Amino acid sequence: MLAMLSLPVGLLHKNFLKTQQFLFLGSAMTAVVALTVGCDSANNRSAGTPSEVSAPDADETASDFPRTLGRYTVLGILTDNQDNSKAKENAETTLLRHPDVGCLVGLWSQNTPMILAALRSSDATGDVAVVGFDEHPDTLAGIRQGAVHGTIVQQPYAFGYRSVQWLTEMARGREIPIPESGQVIIPHRAITAENVNQFASDMEQIRAGQGPLLAGSTEVDGSGVRVAYITNSIDPFWTLAEHGCRRAAEQFGCEVEVQMPSSGSIEEQKRFLESDVAAGMDGIAISPIDPENQTAMINQACQATRVICHDSDAPSSRREFYLGTSNYLAGRAAGKLIKEVLPDGGEVMLFVGKMEVLNAQERSAGIMDELADRPIPAILRAD
Repeated sequence: MLAMLSLPVGLLHKNFLKTQQFLFLGSAMTAVVALTVGCDSANNRSAGTPSEVSAPDADETASDFPRTLGRYTVLGILTDNQDNSKAKENAETTLLRHPDVGCLVGLWSQNTPMILAALRSSDATGDVAVVGFDEHPDTLAGIRQGAVHGTIVQQPYAFGYRSVQWLTEMARGREIPIPESGQVIIPHRAITAENVNQFASDMEQIRAGQGPLLAGSTEVDGSGVRVAYITNSIDPFWTLAEHGCRRAAEQFGCEVEVQMPSSGSIEEQKRFLESDVAAGMDGIAISPIDPENQTAMINQACQATRVICHDSDAPSSRREFYLGTSNYLAGRAAGKLIKEVLPDGGEVMLFVGKMEVLNAQERSAGIMDELADRPIPAILRAD
C-alpha cells in the first residue's frame, strides 16, 4: 500500500454538527457513513464552507488587503485565470513591489512552478520562501533543491479511481455509503524534504499504471457501463487522476472517458457535459470551475444521469455527492508550513488561478485562520 493513502479523514460541512457520525472503513481511505444523497433528492444539502469559517470570495478587492494576522501580513491574493504567463508576472511583480515579502504561496498546481520561474528570472531563488499545493514535478524538484519548503498534496489518483468505482456501482444499482454531509473527504498530506523521495516513488508507480487497487477485492461487474470524468483544465494533477480512472476501469471492466477542457472554461465543460448526456453516459464526475454559475447545467444533467462533483464542489446543485479534499483543512496545513519557514512572522502573498472556485476560497481561508492562530472549528476537528 502506498504511504500516501493512509491518512485520517477530515469533514467539512456547515450543518454537520447536527448529524450522528459513523465510521466506514474502506480500503486505503476512511469515510463517514450516513444517508445516501441522490440527484433526485428533494432535500439536497449544502456542503460548502462551514459558517464558522470566514472564506474570502471571488468578489474581494484589493481594499481587503493587506491583512494583519498575528505576526503575519497577507499582502493579497493574486489571480491569473490559469494563464501561466500571468502567473509568473504576478510573482515577479510581487517581488518588485514588496521587497520584504517572506513567503510566496501557490494555491493551485501550476502556481508554484510559475513562482519558481519568477524567482529564477528575478535572481531571487533562495531569498524568498515558497509553499505550494499539489505534486507538480517542478514543485517536487524545488523541494529537493531547497527552493520550496513544502507542498500540500491531495490524492488525485483516488479522485479518479473512486469516481469511476462509485459511478459504476451506482449504475449497477448499489447504494453508496456516504456522509450525511454529502461529502466524501480524501485526506491531504504535507510533502517536505523529509518525505519527498518516497512520495515521488509512489507517483512513479501510479504513472507506470501500477497504482493501488483502492477497492480491494470488491466485485463489481462494470461491463457495458460507460462513465465520464470531467476535469477543470489540463494539468499533471489531472494526469494522475486519469491514471486512477483507468486503473478502476480496468479492474471493473467499465469504460471511462476522461475529458480535460484545454481552455479551462465553463463553456467547454458545458459542451462535455451536454455531449455526455446525449451519449447516454451512465454517470458523470465533474470538477466545476464556477460552481455558482454551473449549478443549473449540473442540475440539468442530473435529470438524465448520475452526477458527482470531485475536487471542487457545487454544493447548491443536485449532484449525488462531493468527493475530494477538505480544502479548508489543507489550507490550515499550508499555514503550518508558512509558520515553519517564517517562525517570527512576515509578509505573505497568495497566488491562484481563479478565486470563484470554492477550493481556492477554502484554502485561502484555512491559511489565514492558521496564521491568525484561530481555533479549528469544532465540526472539523478529528477529536
